[in-house]
Amino acid sequence: MRIRYLIATVILSVFLTSCSCATSEATPTNNAFTEFTDELFRSQSGSDSLTLGYTLAHPENYGITDLPKGFSSFSFEDLKKEALSLENLLAALKQFDKNSLSFEQQVLYDTLEDTLELDIQGQNYLAFSESFGPTTGIQAQLPVLLAEFRIEDKKDLTQYFSLLQTVPDYFDSLLSVEEKKSSLGTLPCRSTLRNIIAQCNKFLSDSGTNLLLPTFQKKITGCSFLSEKEKKEAIAQNKTYVNTYVQPAYKNLCAGLTRLLSLAGEEGSLSQYPNGKEYYRHLVRRTTGSSLSLEELQTLLTERLRTAQNTLLQYAAKDPSLFSSCQSYVTRYSSPDVILSSLQKQITEDFPVCDGTNCEIKYVDESLEDYLSPAFYLTPPVDDSANNVIYINGSEKYDRSSLFNTLAHEGYPGHLYQTCYMHSKKLPLLRHILDYGGYTEGWATYAEIYSYKYTGISRDEVGILRNNMIASLCLYALCDIGVHYENWDENKINNFLNQYGSYRPETASSVYSAVVDEPASYLKYTVGYVEFDRLKDRMKKKLGADFTEKTFHTYVLDMGPASFDILAHYISVWYAQNGCK
Repeated sequence: MRIRYLIATVILSVFLTSCSCATSEATPTNNAFTEFTDELFRSQSGSDSLTLGYTLAHPENYGITDLPKGFSSFSFEDLKKEALSLENLLAALKQFDKNSLSFEQQVLYDTLEDTLELDIQGQNYLAFSESFGPTTGIQAQLPVLLAEFRIEDKKDLTQYFSLLQTVPDYFDSLLSVEEKKSSLGTLPCRSTLRNIIAQCNKFLSDSGTNLLLPTFQKKITGCSFLSEKEKKEAIAQNKTYVNTYVQPAYKNLCAGLTRLLSLAGEEGSLSQYPNGKEYYRHLVRRTTGSSLSLEELQTLLTERLRTAQNTLLQYAAKDPSLFSSCQSYVTRYSSPDVILSSLQKQITEDFPVCDGTNCEIKYVDESLEDYLSPAFYLTPPVDDSANNVIYINGSEKYDRSSLFNTLAHEGYPGHLYQTCYMHSKKLPLLRHILDYGGYTEGWATYAEIYSYKYTGISRDEVGILRNNMIASLCLYALCDIGVHYENWDENKINNFLNQYGSYRPETASSVYSAVVDEPASYLKYTVGYVEFDRLKDRMKKKLGADFTEKTFHTYVLDMGPASFDILAHYISVWYAQNGCK
């Protein structure tokens, strides 16, 4: 999972080699297009202090001198007013002649057009706008995002304190949207609200300071731009602000969501909401970057599931002992640092070079363990990708034996590698904040599955691990579609799962809860992976004997986040310019 801050009111979603693409010479059209998209980048990056801090380390170098003051509050009516802004942006974009733009600008044109068109469609489903969620909601991510907020000068310190001060008003504005949704009949179901409330209460029961106070103190102690007196004052002010603003904001959020419980329904399937099926179709398209219909996705995922299971049966018939021996690799690596170092060295055979990155491994605070993912990567600012952080969740409910492939997903050749590679390519600035979860999570899932090659076990054992993971991904993704499009309950999930193996009722209950809490979340991983696999097959057919794994990986990484239709469209153009092998 890649964490990047998402603004609830933002027009565009923000937060995610030896070969290079040729560019055309600068022209008036090229320059005007760059000015247009760079200005859009600046306006979105500077929309609030948290977004700015996680997008740019040095905003002054990008012409951003009027710094925001904390979070920006908003209302449901503000969301509705965005439709005209989106349409105006799209109209302004279409004033440019795409054919006169450079290769990189043409890709940006297509990705921006795609984003705007989808966001305009999304205006039909504002009643489903969601900022809270047990795992990906802002209330779950905020403690870590605040703890990791970079403070490199006094301006950063001011920005940080402005965030703490405005958390109450920001949470209140998000809560006002939930209250509006209660009148529209689109509140999350009661079980989801209870999970969010429980997560907030867990944070509060640990005083909400286990993470925010010591991490801040450590950062401030190392700040050379502050005197010893100023350091002490800052540390004291942080404690006061956490107690005065952050903790009360979480308490008020809990109280507000508790009041809404009686207005929420028990049914968690989006198919049972007004326009829920239509919204789910849109959500899947927006989340995955795939243009395949839900029916096509169901067919494709079912085919992949059956193929994976048949392959596993063939391995079982060949040598059943492989299913236990394939796990032997988990004892070969003594620590996360050793795993990352090993992966970083081994991937150079199949992936383009990306140097100059450091990564620090941290562990999730105990107060957040029950609600955050097994691991996640914090996306660094565009202008400072050398220092990276991966968080590992030490909760007992997560299997430590999967640490190797977890770090392949979050680190090399997954999120960390893809992000740093993209930064090294110097793509147009706006490309860095266009949100394509199907690409980023699909790539990390593809990388995780591919990484079994580097475990040191036999080819057959690698095949077992890969197909087992593919089968699991497809099962859960089909459950997501089943719940939200076909109104499956826990019994139907249980019956479905047991068509493909032996599962206990508790598993069905767990899957149902996860799917209801975070609609389409499984799909960006699974569909993203499957689409990358399909894209690879398409490139193999186009290039024939010229195809190599490194060529495919270089192309995908050179292109950067985009929809899979856009990625498929540019294969021939890119290869004609590069011819990389």
